[in-house]
Amino acid sequence: MLFLMREIIRWILILSSSMLGWARLSAQTPPPLRGDFDDAILREWVQPEYPEAARQAKLEGEVMVEFVAEADGHVSRASVKKSTDERFNASALAAVQRWVFVSATVEGKPAASGMQAAVGFKLAPLPQKKPPAGPPPGLRIRTLPVTKPKLNVSPAPDYPAELANRKLPGQVVLEFTVEADGTTSGPKVLWASHAAFVHEAVLALEKYRFEPAQQGPLALKAAGIQGEMEFETEGATRTEQLALNQITVTDPDKFRQMPLATVLPEPVYPREFLLSGEAGSATVEFTVTDQGATTDVLLREASRPEFGSALVAAVEAWTFEPALLTVRPSEAKLVVAYRFVPPSSGDVNRLALAMQPGGAGVGGAGGLDVPLRPLWRLQPKYPQALLGEKPDGQVKIEFIVDRDGRVRLPHIVSSSRDEFGWAAVTALSQWVFERPTRKGEPVDVKVAIPVGFKPPKE
Repeated sequence: MLFLMREIIRWILILSSSMLGWARLSAQTPPPLRGDFDDAILREWVQPEYPEAARQAKLEGEVMVEFVAEADGHVSRASVKKSTDERFNASALAAVQRWVFVSATVEGKPAASGMQAAVGFKLAPLPQKKPPAGPPPGLRIRTLPVTKPKLNVSPAPDYPAELANRKLPGQVVLEFTVEADGTTSGPKVLWASHAAFVHEAVLALEKYRFEPAQQGPLALKAAGIQGEMEFETEGATRTEQLALNQITVTDPDKFRQMPLATVLPEPVYPREFLLSGEAGSATVEFTVTDQGATTDVLLREASRPEFGSALVAAVEAWTFEPALLTVRPSEAKLVVAYRFVPPSSGDVNRLALAMQPGGAGVGGAGGLDVPLRPLWRLQPKYPQALLGEKPDGQVKIEFIVDRDGRVRLPHIVSSSRDEFGWAAVTALSQWVFERPTRKGEPVDVKVAIPVGFKPPKE
């Protein structure tokens, strides 16, 4: 398991190339959802009145009442769940509704609690001059167990249009809260295979509806729920998928099954060439290991060194499902020949025009309605070329968070080694933030941050 969790809810969302989809959910039994919880304790008991009709009929009985002991100790939402004779019901409910509790606590704070009490009715052997001073021996009151949230409505997310021609599978792991009304809130992205999948997963989650966690009649908020969305496209073989991403296998005939690209961030377009409209190209050969990692990354050629460095850094961040010789995973040698072409439309083009001399420019993050909050941050990979020397690294990166929260035009301001700079911009190109706004309107903002590198441990 990747994460320790209170509850796991796993979705598999399979999307065709026409963007239609379906969902399947399964869930594991969670530990208790209420954390550090102390039960409510009965403080004031009221004896139920013996119904006259039952007394005359010489009936004895028991009524099972469910209710909520509220945070202030009073009883609400009482109802009969089971009864030996309905003639006892009204009297049992009337008594329970007058009981008072020392409230339950969650994480040391008073909290409501779903409870159950067995209210008994027994005929007295002799007439009693005084009512009993306290509850009868053996009065059964218990705290009800908590049920986990249950997914009721799960519309399929849209496959991101920007990846439609690349046919990349996708994965987003989310952590969120299921509110007491069954809606979701507070999504956190724990993992994403590509930045383009993040907002689609979050938007889909907003439309999900759950039967909330329940403790008898009490609906509860359940935090720390984790779910995994997987996006898969149909209509392309593995070989075709590689070709769509400008990748070829050096010796394809030896494999029963080609590698499948799973994490494939694009190379970062060097900003100075993007702004000037200069196209470029680079070719890199590399090995996909039998574990799906990339290694032996070697630049064959590049129209400019910066294009080559950008492609090398991207390839080092890629992962695959490995190739198969027969039934066992096997390493494979691949080549990617990538062309850098300035976009003619979209957010990157719009921001490139704004950054041109005489353009509108992009302002800083001051005055935002709320500070920038990241939804997903891909960690930079330590450059393979520096693994022998293993120096520490320091980089400063400038980038734009666009009005949708995506990082655009990352640029190396300074770097202790060029390899660190390209590894940093590659990772930052995949970061996603909550949409920045000023006075409620979405805006683009330019920011700069430092990035540090430490060599990996053996």
